[in-house]
Amino acid sequence: MPRSFPHLPAALLSALACAALAPGAAGEGPPESARVWVADDGTRVRREDVGLPLSRGEGNALFRPGEPIRLGALRAEIVAFQVIVEAGAEPVRGVTVELSALGPAAGSGAPAKAPGAPAKAPPALQLPAQGPGAAPGQRAAPATGQGVSPAQAISISRFVEHYVEITQRSRNDRRPRESLGWSAAARPPDDALLGFLPDALIPVELAPPWAPYPLEVGARETRAVWIDLHVPEGAVPGVYEGKVVVGSASHGELASLDLRLDVAPATLPYGAVDFIAFYDAGEVAQRVGDGPAVEQQLWQLLHAHHVDGFASVRSPADVERLRAAIDGSLFTEARGYRGPGAGVPPAAVALGAYGDFGDPGEAALRRVEAVADLLPPAVDDVMLYAVDEQCESPRGPGWRRLIRGSHLSSRVLVGQSCGEVEPVEQDVDLVLTPANLFDSAWARAAREAGKRLWVYNGALPRTGTFMIDAPLTGLMADGWIAASHEVDRWFLWETAFWHDGNRGGRGPVDPFTVAENFHNRDGDACLGDGMLLYPGTQRGAFSSRSIGFPGVLPSMRLKSLRRGIQDAGYIALARSASPGAVDAIVKDVIPAALDEALDSAPAAWSSDGAPFFRARSALRALIPADASLDAAGVRRALAEAAAARRALVPRQRAQGEADGAGRIKPWLLGGRSATARLLAVAGLGAAVLALALAIAIYRMRKRGRGPEQR
Repeated sequence: MPRSFPHLPAALLSALACAALAPGAAGEGPPESARVWVADDGTRVRREDVGLPLSRGEGNALFRPGEPIRLGALRAEIVAFQVIVEAGAEPVRGVTVELSALGPAAGSGAPAKAPGAPAKAPPALQLPAQGPGAAPGQRAAPATGQGVSPAQAISISRFVEHYVEITQRSRNDRRPRESLGWSAAARPPDDALLGFLPDALIPVELAPPWAPYPLEVGARETRAVWIDLHVPEGAVPGVYEGKVVVGSASHGELASLDLRLDVAPATLPYGAVDFIAFYDAGEVAQRVGDGPAVEQQLWQLLHAHHVDGFASVRSPADVERLRAAIDGSLFTEARGYRGPGAGVPPAAVALGAYGDFGDPGEAALRRVEAVADLLPPAVDDVMLYAVDEQCESPRGPGWRRLIRGSHLSSRVLVGQSCGEVEPVEQDVDLVLTPANLFDSAWARAAREAGKRLWVYNGALPRTGTFMIDAPLTGLMADGWIAASHEVDRWFLWETAFWHDGNRGGRGPVDPFTVAENFHNRDGDACLGDGMLLYPGTQRGAFSSRSIGFPGVLPSMRLKSLRRGIQDAGYIALARSASPGAVDAIVKDVIPAALDEALDSAPAAWSSDGAPFFRARSALRALIPADASLDAAGVRRALAEAAAARRALVPRQRAQGEADGAGRIKPWLLGGRSATARLLAVAGLGAAVLALALAIAIYRMRKRGRGPEQR
């Protein structure tokens, strides 16, 4: 017969209950106790999100209480997860999250772990004292065998997730449910996005008092550490084991979680899809500090996330300043970089971004020639960015005529951003169209006419969005969308927009405390738009929130974009062996995007990271052992994926369809009965008026992120 203890103090009973919990049983404690759990890299956990089903392993693709954390990776891949510490009725002080060196599991085929000093951390991902262009926060695991070089070691990065309070959403003053990031129907719900959201990632070595490490977890609150694991191309395939130990000054050890990382023999291609991201060098220098080291570190950080920097090159001095980035030598061990894409140059260079070279003329042409002649030959595309979001401007055609008559005709593409006119009708070589206005028929017609078509930015439900107040999976989805659609390159209009310098802007912000960083004269307000990076140093008015690092720091959104780009590499590798199965997986994850989606519906992909995690695992299982693709092989595989996608998923036609002359052809007249046609004609006048009004509103609103607004 069991005995009860009616006279023992409640505190003693509580202590006995806590002592009975095994350290590895994180997530199984009573609601009022501290809890440790793990989330995937597509999940954002707010500071106030306590007691989530995910913390108990429900719907969590990565974590089950009492079981190991299980991750898979290819060689040359970075995988990530989050360790969430959740306090009960009392705060938890001085929380540390340590991950031991990853060693081979018994019988895994990897070399036996050898004793010895830890391998040196990759300089390109270390603190600035060990590499001038470095992104901080990473150290290498000890060598996993006799004679194993640092290039084979799996390295570990830990970041404190910093929270910013969201009290108002991205919006338009006249249409508050809309924003530059989504249509009204696709607006992500408030219940998951108001409150304290994490976004900035601060290396634990640099954590300031206002985002401390060790962590300070308030009562009934959460705090989190983001962990990156970089599996280098030289890593030995096999299963690796480690242990995540979470301790605290106030409550002792909180959890000890086993980690298993299964490294497949295949090699992930670098930058399977092309994302290029602009930054304003002057604004970065004004906030963080001037000097080559800061700009070089920005390029290296973006490159480590499979994203190319995209600066405005306007003079021979700019070419010399950026030469190492443009020719790819900045991304080598000799320049302090040891990460993915070693030595790979950027895909494109902008001559005078956003129309910086002004109107075409002989004097301006001489200046362009003086710059273009100095560019290294390694870059695929050299674009003279003639004008931004002004379709009626004569600059683009004028520059095209000038360039065609010069010795640059075979080297320089004249481009402009314009989404309102069919690309084949634009008298330029390269058209940038808003991703949410992408039309696959237009894209094919442009290619057949010898033109190039890129997309830029994007909005739900057709693509992911920059905004902080949206699920992380949106930017992850962009990688999948780029892999399965004919978008060529994807341009991101800004990455360090801390100054709100639009016409209608409200001036510089401290991004660590204010999420609303973008305003324009059309009534748009955006949270995190054009801001995938955070300043490591803040000079001037925001110096009290300066970390003191001479460079920039990543965001969770940048990590999510990296995950999606890496997933595109999975798609290319797996499709080379199992095209039908891969196409089905992609369609399941991204049921509709771009011109397959309707603005009257929400985004078709999941707002949770778990479906992406499971689909990634399914793709990994389809990749042949030792698979590897060069850049040309990746392009072929993804071109075939895009062609197959057209047969699987139909385009949507909402208001109208452009005919061969770029005019609107009402869909409601096609394939209808005579009565239906009469009814349609009766309503056509109203429809045309509504469409004209919609276009006028769109034209007015969309000009908020080009030079006319900056």
